[in-house]
Amino acid sequence: MTFTEWDLSEYEDPELYDMENKGCPELSLLLSWIQQQAVGTGPIVDLACGTGRLTIPVAEAGYAVIGIDLHEGMLEQARAKASQRSDISIQWMQQDLTALNLATEAPFAYMVGNSFQHFLTNELQNRLLQSVRSLLSDNGIFVFDTRFPTSDELLQPQEEEYWRSITIGSQKQCDVYTQSVYDPVTQIQHYTIIRRFREGEKTVMERTSTIHLRYTYPQELARLLELNGFELLHLYGNWSAEPLQASSSSMIVICRKV
Repeated sequence: MTFTEWDLSEYEDPELYDMENKGCPELSLLLSWIQQQAVGTGPIVDLACGTGRLTIPVAEAGYAVIGIDLHEGMLEQARAKASQRSDISIQWMQQDLTALNLATEAPFAYMVGNSFQHFLTNELQNRLLQSVRSLLSDNGIFVFDTRFPTSDELLQPQEEEYWRSITIGSQKQCDVYTQSVYDPVTQIQHYTIIRRFREGEKTVMERTSTIHLRYTYPQELARLLELNGFELLHLYGNWSAEPLQASSSSMIVICRKV
C-alpha cells in the first residue's frame, strides 16, 4: 500500500462487518450536540458511515442525514437496511472524504469508529480536515474519535493473538486473531486480521485482511485542528464525556469551524 491508496480489504464483507460491530455507544453524546447545534438548520453528515450503524439511528431521531463513504459495498448494505424504513430521511453518497463535494452546507458532521486513523500522513489529515471544514456552515460542529496512543495500545505483541469470536447463524462461528507491528517513526500500526470460520471444531475457511492505523497524540491533535481552521472545544476520554486521562482508550474530539 502507498499513502495515496486506500486499503479496504478489512471492509470487503459488509454483512460480517455488521455482525462484528453492533451497538451505538456514540449515539447519546452525538444527539446531545446535534440538538444544540442543528435543529432545523440543515442536514447532518455522517462521514465514513459504513453500513449505517449510526446513520440510521440519527435519522430515526428525526434528522435528515447524509451518509458518505468511500466503499460502495458498505453503502449497498446501508441502503438495503435503510430501505426497510419509510419514515427516515437519508441520502447515501460515495465520496473520498478528502475531496467532499456537497450541494449544501451542514451545521454538524461526525465521523466515528476511529475512522480518523485511516488518514495515515500529515497531508491526508490536513486534506480531510480542510474538506470537512468546507462542508460545514459557519460555526459548524465536527465530532470524531481516534484511539488514544497508550503504550498498551501501541506495544501489542507481534505474534498472532486471539481477539474475539463471532457467532454466525446457528451453525458457524468466526474466531478472529490479529498480528500487529507498530512503526514509531510514521506512528502507524500495521495490522493483519485472520478470521477462521468453523463449524463445530472444524475450520472450514480462513480469510486474511490488513488495516493500517495512524495514531495521533493529544497535543499534536490540538495543533492539527488549529492549523486547519477548527477550535477544539472538548477532548473526552470516552463517549460518556469523561475527561481524558492516562487510562483512557479513546479520544473524543468536539471541535468548531472558525
